[in-house]
Amino acid sequence: MKNTKKLLATSFLAILMVAIATPLIAVMPASAVEETETSTKLINGIWYIQNDLITIAFPANGTKPMFLWWHTNDPSNINVVKFKGLIEYSTYEGPYFLWRCQAEARRIEEYLQMHYYMPKMQMLQKMNRLEQALGLLGNIRDIGLHSPYLPFSSSKWRLDGPANVTEGTVKYLSFNFTLIDIPGHPNLQFAENNVMLRCRFYYTPATEDVYKKYQYTVKAGELKVDIVINHWEWNIDKLQPIIENLRELGLNIPDRKPSLALWVNLASINLTEIATAKEDVQSSADTNATEKVSMSQNMYVEGSKVSVVQDNTGSDGQPLQSSLRERFKIRLETGNATFAGFFKFVPQAIVTDGVTYNTTDVTASYISAGRHIQLFIGYPYFGNNTLIHDPSLGVESVAPWLPTGLLLILIGATIAIAVAVAAVKLRKKTVNILNVQ
Repeated sequence: MKNTKKLLATSFLAILMVAIATPLIAVMPASAVEETETSTKLINGIWYIQNDLITIAFPANGTKPMFLWWHTNDPSNINVVKFKGLIEYSTYEGPYFLWRCQAEARRIEEYLQMHYYMPKMQMLQKMNRLEQALGLLGNIRDIGLHSPYLPFSSSKWRLDGPANVTEGTVKYLSFNFTLIDIPGHPNLQFAENNVMLRCRFYYTPATEDVYKKYQYTVKAGELKVDIVINHWEWNIDKLQPIIENLRELGLNIPDRKPSLALWVNLASINLTEIATAKEDVQSSADTNATEKVSMSQNMYVEGSKVSVVQDNTGSDGQPLQSSLRERFKIRLETGNATFAGFFKFVPQAIVTDGVTYNTTDVTASYISAGRHIQLFIGYPYFGNNTLIHDPSLGVESVAPWLPTGLLLILIGATIAIAVAVAAVKLRKKTVNILNVQ
């Protein structure tokens, strides 16, 4: 009788653990569902994409590339991604973006003076090359280098679409943001009509084959936001003749190429701040209005919990480096959200001249910026070619308490106990369930 009670109790515990664990083990993007009815609406200058899973809002007039999204049944937790701009930086200190390494004339001159001119001053003086080297360094500010920062918010964008597309069994909504004017930055006009955000909201699951170089799956309800950059004019190319002349004078300046960082801000707001966010979406000002009302306390970067409460973006704050694996992923989360937003991308980008397609490694660095994260996606020098990269965003279900690994252990142990008790019952023996052999 006692064994029967133990068997029943243990079996009930096993069933209960499995029942609890089943929704938690499936911590997969909620967007893995098949096609659902999706509506697109234009309301007060903002486009809305909505189905039972996700709602996405973005500006209808193309003021800036910025997205708000949330699980349709949980509008209290609103995720925000703002594409801030592009920053050209040097890679003398490594491949990751650092503010002090922006490819700005003043910064480049100071860096070369400190690291390569000063250690060689005595040698230059003995060889009567001191003034010649100083003259070359002084010319850096006069060769017409462009600003290292191309701000997206204060630029003008054209929105094309949205329009429905069907390719075989795959269906998606297509729309593009194209940069058409950069007022106040005459040296950056080369980027006009050469920077695009190519967006696809998938109604159905799909497998994307990226120019036969790599593949990845996209879930229904996921928004792909490919960044496309054509014919970037690099400051390093204008600077190269001066670098060569300095080397001829004896300065051991290493051969380094610059990179281009896509600056992205990620935040979470609650429903009471939606009016501020909508004003920010429609504004052409380069401000942080939405970031200032963000409620984020923690985000999960490649699975690791990162506090974003502190603002570490001051003079001493530097982005944290990240070693990319198969995909880089940030999960946004506010409070006890059942469905959290995510922003992710693969650690490779495509570089093409229009005929051949090659891959290049992508870096990522990030920093806590006070209730939100600043993310910098780094693209190595790609000359006069075109670079294509593929961030995406969506929502996924979140385990509310026990980690999946611990749940699996508990389930396994509970089932093992149930099996052991059943076996002992058959033998009509007494068993100590705390010490099953």
